[in-house]
Amino acid sequence: ILLSLKQLTILNPKKSSFYSNEYIKISDSLQLSERKMRNKLARIEFETEELTVEKDNLVVKQRNTLFIALGILFLFSIAFLIRFQIMKNRSLLLKQEQQKANEEIYQLLLNQQNKIESVRQLEKKRIARELHDGILGKLFGTRMNLGILNNEKGENELKKRMLFIEELKGIEQEIREISHDLSSESTAIFNNFVAMVLQFIENQKSVCNAEIKFKLDDNINWNLQENMLKINFYRILQECFQNINKHANAKQVFVTFEKSETSIILNIKDNGIGFDFLKKKKGIGLRNMIARTQDSKGTMNVDTKPGKGTTLNFEMPQL
Repeated sequence: ILLSLKQLTILNPKKSSFYSNEYIKISDSLQLSERKMRNKLARIEFETEELTVEKDNLVVKQRNTLFIALGILFLFSIAFLIRFQIMKNRSLLLKQEQQKANEEIYQLLLNQQNKIESVRQLEKKRIARELHDGILGKLFGTRMNLGILNNEKGENELKKRMLFIEELKGIEQEIREISHDLSSESTAIFNNFVAMVLQFIENQKSVCNAEIKFKLDDNINWNLQENMLKINFYRILQECFQNINKHANAKQVFVTFEKSETSIILNIKDNGIGFDFLKKKKGIGLRNMIARTQDSKGTMNVDTKPGKGTTLNFEMPQL
């Protein structure tokens, strides 16, 4: 169209002014349209560049967020591994200490057994001397005198025989007393665990403010039980009395070992101040008692209330 208008301006000078105006108008319109198009393309290019930059920034932010999250996860993993290793080392150390304590208790039991055996041997020697030097001598003298009197008759000899018969009754009583001593010894000291418990109770009677009453079922054959079971019972007994002496303020304590068809039951009862078992924080002593009970595959029951005393019951399967 511009080219046509330009030719018409040359060919028709009369309307050259009109054609020139039309030419200018169309040319200006084209330039304005072209300028608008360039501006539009420039705006699109600018907005596209902004979107590209924003996208790059978003990618960087996402990458940084991912790195931070991975870093936090890595730190938490390191902290967890460190805590796990600390707990594992602590558990191993506790087991080592418990093993060491068990070995000490076992050695103590052996030493106590040796002492008991030594006392028994001394007692046997003493009784042997009593039999040899006392009773056998009296029996020999009485037998000789009765043998002499058998050949004589008379009222005086009869009286002498009666005196010797009375002497035989005295010798019989001495033999009965020695037999009773032997029976008491074999009953009281029939194994080292019982001696250890009896000695512990006697020691507690001298240090504990409460009156202690102790009962042991004679039907329990401790020689058949595992050493670990006896060690756990002994340690639990120690821990219970430690708590009673520290916290209970009890006036009476009852301790019993009983036998059921399948179990051995340790029952420790005091009339002290008691406590709220559900609210009380479980210290290492209580945790150790629970662990020792579980170690012997037993059960532990606690019956206590503030002002109502405390009863602890430990039931362990026997062999």
